[in-house]
Amino acid sequence: MFKPTILILSTAAAASMLAVPLSSQEIIVSPQSEKTFVEEVTKDLDTQLRRMRLDPRWTPSGIVKVRFHAEADGTPRDLVTYESSGSRRLDREVMRAVSKLDSLAPLPASAGYDPIIQANVIVADSKSELEHLSKDLAESEARRLASGDAGERAVLALNMTPRPSS
Repeated sequence: MFKPTILILSTAAAASMLAVPLSSQEIIVSPQSEKTFVEEVTKDLDTQLRRMRLDPRWTPSGIVKVRFHAEADGTPRDLVTYESSGSRRLDREVMRAVSKLDSLAPLPASAGYDPIIQANVIVADSKSELEHLSKDLAESEARRLASGDAGERAVLALNMTPRPSS
C-alpha cells in the first residue's frame, strides 16, 4: 500500500511540473553528491583493478598512490605515481587501471575547481597483510591531513582495495 502511494505522488508531482511549458521552466544542473561520486568511482576502479594482468605466480602486495586531475569527460589526466608500492610492476598495473577510469564527471561541488584526485590502492596477498596495509594507509592519510598544508587537505582521496574475483 505504501509504494503505490509514493508512485501516485511522484506521478502527480511530475504532471504538475509539466503543466508549465518546458521553455519557461528553470533548468538546474547540480553536481552529484560526494557519496554518489565515491560509489561510482569505486565501482569503476574496482572493475579496472580486476582486469589487471597479474601472473598467478606473482603475489604482489603494497600500497600505490596515484594522483591525477579529471577531464570534463570523466577520464583522468596528468597521472603520476605519488607514492610507490616498491614494485614498479605493481605500480604500472595500478596506474594502467586508474588511467582507464571514465566515471570522474561530474565531480562533487565540494571538490572545487580542477582538484587533485588521489587513488590509494591496496593490493594484499593475505587477510593479515590487508589489515596491516590498511592500518598503514589510515596512518599515512591522517598524517597527510594533519600536515597543515592546505593543498594536501584539498586533495580528493579515494581509498581502494580490489575485491577478490568470484
